[in-house]
Amino acid sequence: MRLVRFQQKMGENRIGVIVGANHVAEITGAKFTSEPLLDFLRDPKAESKSRIAADSAKKRFDEDKQDTRGFLSLDSIRVLPPIAHPTKIICMGGNFSDHLAEGSSSLPSFPVSFLKAPTSLVGHRAPVIYPRRVKLLDYEVELATVIGKECKDVPRKDALDYVAGFSVFNDISARDIQFAEMKRGFCNLGKNFDTFGPMGPCLVTPDQAGNPDNLGMELRVNGQTRQLSSTKKMVFKVRELIEFFSSMTLEPGDIITSGTPSGVAIYRKPDKEPYLLRPGDSIEAKIENLGRLQNTVVDMQPLYSTSKK
Repeated sequence: MRLVRFQQKMGENRIGVIVGANHVAEITGAKFTSEPLLDFLRDPKAESKSRIAADSAKKRFDEDKQDTRGFLSLDSIRVLPPIAHPTKIICMGGNFSDHLAEGSSSLPSFPVSFLKAPTSLVGHRAPVIYPRRVKLLDYEVELATVIGKECKDVPRKDALDYVAGFSVFNDISARDIQFAEMKRGFCNLGKNFDTFGPMGPCLVTPDQAGNPDNLGMELRVNGQTRQLSSTKKMVFKVRELIEFFSSMTLEPGDIITSGTPSGVAIYRKPDKEPYLLRPGDSIEAKIENLGRLQNTVVDMQPLYSTSKK
C-alpha cells in the first residue's frame, strides 16, 4: 500500500491510501494518536480490513476513473510526513560510489552517519525555509527506510522483516555551516535547521516498494534534472544498514536514510553557484515506486517577520 498521513483541519492526524496518481481513499477517519500510520500497521485486523477496502477502492477507480466519489484529491489536503515523531533519523554520509567520487572521497570501511533532528521533518509540498545565516543551500535525494518493529542486533538476512516501509527523503544541507562543522569533526546544525528534512509523500509498504537496493532516483530543481542515479550504487545496502545500526535499539518509526548519489550543487564544476538552492526554487525528488516529493524554497523573512503591519 501507498499510505499517506494528512489533515484537512489543523490538529487532525488522518491516514489514507493513495489510489491512482492523485486520489486518496481515507481508511481511518480523523485520528488523534501520535503515530496513526504505525498504529495502523501494528494492528493486523485493521490492516487486513483496510487492505480489502483499499483494493476495492482501487478496483472501482480503475474501472471508472471519472467516478471519484469517496476519494480525496491529493492536491486538496495537507500532506504530512509519514512519521510524526521518530526517536532517531539516522542519515548516511558518503554511501554512494558516484557521490564519493565527485567529492574525491575514499570508500568507507563501515557505515558513517549523523543524526538528523525530528524537528527538521516536513511533508510533501511544505516550504523549505532558507535560513538567514545560510549562504550555500543544497539538496540530496535519499531513500528513507522506516523501522516498523523494535529490534536489536538484527541479522542481515532478517533485516527487512523489521521494515514498515520506504519513502522519499530530501536531506537539505547548509553546506557552509556543515563543512565548517566537519572541519572540527562534527556535523549538526548544517543538517538540522527546521524544514531541512522533507519526506513523503507517502510510506510504501515493502510488498509494493520493490527491491530497495535497485530503485531509480532523480532530483530536479525548477524542472532541471540535477541528480539521476539508482540505489544499486549504494556502498552499504539496506539490509547492511539495518544490521549495523541495530547495534543500538531501533524503535518503530525510526528512519534510516541511504545517503545521496552524485549531482549535488556543492561539487559542481567549474561553478557551483548556479546550482545552489535559492528562494523560489521548486525541488522535486523522485524514487521509483515511491512517488514524487515536491517542496519549494522560501525566504525566512516573510514567514518570521517582526513587522506589526
